[in-house]
Amino acid sequence: MILDYPDVLIDCFRDTDLGEIDTVAVSRAPGIIEILGNHTDYNGGLVLTSTIDQFVWTMGIPSDVTILYSVDYDEKIIFEPGTVQRESTELHWSDYVRGLYWSFHRRRHDVRGLAGVIYGDIPQRKGLGSSAALEISLVNIISHISNLEILPKSKAMLAYEAERLFCGISCGVMDQFTSQLSKPDSLLGIHCANMITQNIPIPENISFIVVNSMVNQAQDNALNERKGECLDALSTLQEADWNIHNLSAITPSDLQLLPETLDEGLVKRVTHVVEENQRVREGIAVLQNNNPEALGKIMIGSHNSSRDLFEVSHPNLEILMNIAKAQEGILGCRLTGEGFGGNILLLSKENQVKNIISNITQEYERETGLIPESAICAIPGGVVVEDVSI
Repeated sequence: MILDYPDVLIDCFRDTDLGEIDTVAVSRAPGIIEILGNHTDYNGGLVLTSTIDQFVWTMGIPSDVTILYSVDYDEKIIFEPGTVQRESTELHWSDYVRGLYWSFHRRRHDVRGLAGVIYGDIPQRKGLGSSAALEISLVNIISHISNLEILPKSKAMLAYEAERLFCGISCGVMDQFTSQLSKPDSLLGIHCANMITQNIPIPENISFIVVNSMVNQAQDNALNERKGECLDALSTLQEADWNIHNLSAITPSDLQLLPETLDEGLVKRVTHVVEENQRVREGIAVLQNNNPEALGKIMIGSHNSSRDLFEVSHPNLEILMNIAKAQEGILGCRLTGEGFGGNILLLSKENQVKNIISNITQEYERETGLIPESAICAIPGGVVVEDVSI
């Protein structure tokens, strides 16, 4: 394919004063939406995801040092690829870049520095995988300019390790796997414990719509708190001789035994994880049977569990949910991503999309004073990297 990229990317690249350049590498990594599987990925569970047609692009050439300009932050970073460390305790966008080089060296890959420009149009802190898209864009362009033959799943793991181990974010592999491995016009099922994936074609005549509540998500400590609760539950159960290696190894029939060992709050967290895994299984099955109406009902059940058992909703998300469920043509809806604000995801009949977006926009503004941003999701597939002439 001939990779399209925004004009701002080439304009800023030409302003970097790197000399006369005829050919550059460009990588484009998509954002993601979580269809089902809320907070199951870091618990070794199942997720059903998709890419969206919003991206992070990186344009660059090999270099002895890494020199990257971020269009979004209007900042430049310079560092030696072989000497990487966190600059401060406060997470900075450049830490994701440094983390990628740290991951490469950790796995003993000999990589070149990268001189270039980064730009993205994925809304940040909205549950759409903006940090993973940055990581996947970088890991692919760095591999490309360094002439490394690395398997796609290994690239996704390099990106995951940069965020989880170097940046210290308690994430799972879902976002990185989705941005790296997805196919066009398909959803991606991931078993996060064993890394097995499957592609599920999307039924015809339906659309996914992302609606932004315009409420920023909580900071990373909220996600870390939920992760900590899950780890506490797992540790307590293992000490009580439960033979499990993650919460997703618990079966639905075992849930009735949880109150003997866990307090009420942890029972709720574990119950959500176990039942959400089952919803992912059911969601994949109904899609394979071309039954999007059934998927919609499962999505609503997922949202209710995320709200009541995992407690990651937000009053504005509930307002959006109630408005959305009342619209003609809506098959299902749920929060997507970490929660605590951000976006909801709608599953709708394709021929009703314009009316749905118009009605939700008007009613949400009337109730909250906020104008939601909505986007119909094309499904572009995973990352692409090419050499292009400029």
